[in-house]
Amino acid sequence: MKTKHFLLLLFFLSIQFSLAQSNRLKQLDDYINEAMKDWEMPGFAVSIVKDDSVIFAKGYGLREYGKEEKVDANTLFVIASCSKAFTTAALAILVDRGKIKWDDRVIDYLPDFQMYDPWVTNEFTIRDLVTHRSGLATFSGDFLWLGSNYDRKEVIRRARYLKPVSSFRSKYGYQNIMFITAAEIIETVTDTSWGDFIKNHFLNPLKMTNTNTSYKELATTENKAKAHYRKNGEIKVYTDIQKDNAGGALGINSSVNDLAQWIRLQLNRGKIDSVVIFSEEQSKEMWSNQTALGEMNYGLGWFIRYRNGKKMLYHGGGMPGMISTVVLIPEENFGFAILSNMETGMVSAIRDYIIDLFTGIEPKDYNKIMLDKWKERLQKFEDELKRREEVRVKNTSPSLPLEKYCGKYEDKMYGEAEVSLKDGKLFLQFIPTPTFRGVLNHYHYDTFFIDWEDEFLTRGCVKFDMDFEGNVKQFSLEVPNSPDFIFTELLFEKKK
Repeated sequence: MKTKHFLLLLFFLSIQFSLAQSNRLKQLDDYINEAMKDWEMPGFAVSIVKDDSVIFAKGYGLREYGKEEKVDANTLFVIASCSKAFTTAALAILVDRGKIKWDDRVIDYLPDFQMYDPWVTNEFTIRDLVTHRSGLATFSGDFLWLGSNYDRKEVIRRARYLKPVSSFRSKYGYQNIMFITAAEIIETVTDTSWGDFIKNHFLNPLKMTNTNTSYKELATTENKAKAHYRKNGEIKVYTDIQKDNAGGALGINSSVNDLAQWIRLQLNRGKIDSVVIFSEEQSKEMWSNQTALGEMNYGLGWFIRYRNGKKMLYHGGGMPGMISTVVLIPEENFGFAILSNMETGMVSAIRDYIIDLFTGIEPKDYNKIMLDKWKERLQKFEDELKRREEVRVKNTSPSLPLEKYCGKYEDKMYGEAEVSLKDGKLFLQFIPTPTFRGVLNHYHYDTFFIDWEDEFLTRGCVKFDMDFEGNVKQFSLEVPNSPDFIFTELLFEKKK
């Protein structure tokens, strides 16, 4: 009788748990639908894994604004920097096989690798590549790959000219180029491209059948989301410009259904359906603190923090018009992925809502919180543009005839730019990046403002400097509301 009662109790508890989970998922679904309206989000998708089962996978909205095709759980999005955890997991496989060690020097695999400081070059390890402690500023050098014609090797070669802003291994500075270099090590050690290694060791065994590893492959995929942006109150579609020159830092395009399998692998510490992809030892290594960042840390391809008293591993991804995140809460054997096709705060809002909802905390209205923060952010952008107009010195003229500003210029790290005359106005063109261009309109003295033709870039200022003989010597740039670029690290000197 006791056994019978016990089984009945288990049965009722199971029903109660199932009902509670169904209620949570219904609550989440309703919340996402409301958030879609508030943010005017074109497309969105979420998947949730609990106890090694996919308990939720759904798409919302449209693949492309103004068209009929809907997002579903198999729609591909650019996951951008969520690719970084794939890169460190690939390195973990090589560590398991004895092909590399985390603390091997980079130059032992890539003899031409070079940082600004020779001592740092000599000491730089594979672990340093994937822990954001190079001494470089966050996003330093991203000009080299976003939208540019440089291949991966050239991006890495030019990184030697990037000047550090802190001492080696002392501070956090988010670095894409170092992860691109990590991908180059994978190729050198295995004689297999980063993309093919990811396919062979993750996508195929995990049956992530829709996922691919290049923008070229994405372009030929039918069920894919388009990236969007808002300008002058209108939602528009970004022009596809990205090349396959940043694999390792980004490069993977996936769906929430496929990412659910990636989450299962992570929560099972490198094993899925009895197949071991990487060892539990390497899982622990990737989830261990490496670089301090305020109240959290960065591991090997994962941010690490505590939320509601539980350890959380996560990584976000962002490219023009695409925001994503992957979250793991190992203590709850729980994880989820969120993908979106317009840059807003909605991903962060839904992320925090899901965490509270599934860790026993009554969720705040994160959607409203993030909407308010987003409006504040946009207002700051507007305020800065107004301030610059207010401090503008009126009724000044350029020091020289416009043709004197024309010519080829070069920044040692980035490469060449050209200033020319078009329809009586100066026109700036970054040579390696075709879309980085625009008309220069006079601001004051020898400073001009530029509204870039590139849809991602915001209004900036170009300041020309003279030598002692009154000839144009160089120009520098400042873009106060720049999304991800440090324009002030560029100094273009005029070529003779």
